[in-house]
Amino acid sequence: MILTVSLAMPALASSLEVTDLADRKVLLPDDPQRVILGEGRLLYTLAALQPDDPFQDLVGWRDELIRFDEDVWQRLQQRFPHAEQLARFGKAATGEFDLEQAIALKPDVIVFDLSAWPALREGSALGTLETAGIAVVFVDFLTQADQHMVPSLRLMGQIFATEARAEALITMRQQALEDVAKRLPKPLQRPDVLIETAAGLHPECCRSVGDDNLGRVVRLAGGHNIAAERLPGLFGQLHTEWILSRNPDVIIQTGGDWQVLSSRSIPLGYDVSEDETRAAMRELITARPGWSTLKAVESGHVHALWHLFYNTPFQFIAVQQVAKWLHPDAMADLAPAAAWQSVHENLLPYPLEGTFWADLEPSP
Repeated sequence: MILTVSLAMPALASSLEVTDLADRKVLLPDDPQRVILGEGRLLYTLAALQPDDPFQDLVGWRDELIRFDEDVWQRLQQRFPHAEQLARFGKAATGEFDLEQAIALKPDVIVFDLSAWPALREGSALGTLETAGIAVVFVDFLTQADQHMVPSLRLMGQIFATEARAEALITMRQQALEDVAKRLPKPLQRPDVLIETAAGLHPECCRSVGDDNLGRVVRLAGGHNIAAERLPGLFGQLHTEWILSRNPDVIIQTGGDWQVLSSRSIPLGYDVSEDETRAAMRELITARPGWSTLKAVESGHVHALWHLFYNTPFQFIAVQQVAKWLHPDAMADLAPAAAWQSVHENLLPYPLEGTFWADLEPSP
């Protein structure tokens, strides 16, 4: 089913007290026009909220989208060349955010991911920014995305005076999740699923995710994320021996535009063909001792998923696609590809092209 959206003109910003995702009361200034994104991948959200120019209110942003999402950055840079002139910042959660540089830019608002809250709270950085008269807001598309996605989208809509578009995206998300929930079989048999994040990007195997984020995607899609049995936090490491002994029914490996970082990573994104993705999947599985005997591999239940669904507002597309993998009969009429096309046509400033998920053929 293609998801449609009706968009009204954005309202003018007004002075407003909001509660951010760190449960802080923050007074947003009137019509903020100088904003720093302390998390660069918030640009995915901003691109949906301000597709005519997502950079128009920015004076700086964190650099990880530029460094790690080259396919998206190239598209944005080509359409909005002035983005190249924005100041760039390091990661606040690890103390790499340059406070002096930020204050010198005289921003009205700085938007951080909630993962930066502990570091900024424990040090003097947050107080320094607030003393300088800068509104600091925390949003969360990462740690508890299922619970925090909607309030974070609303906060972004309030900051950038794009409430109508934020609500449209929220409605699109809710409809997509409801379409999955009402189709899940009853009684529900949850297949065991291994999520391997950034498969092949790091030499060691295997990084995974606990009960939130992509782990919650698996749950909403009607699966059991086996890594949650071993990982109490958001992300962590699983031993190969444990994976082989656990022998999951389904394996989902995430990838991105990372071939320059590691030739063994799984290419996915706007510049990738399905053949490239499948070849990398097969090469990675073949190179790992014992993996060819896993039942997920033998039965053809190994899949690749675009990593960037993990901390963008488009995570509902991943829920739909994972649900189709886990419960193909029940989800036969679900169309995540059409929904993803609809997101691009209705919300984003660049067209849909490339590969965002793929299946590995069964072993011969």
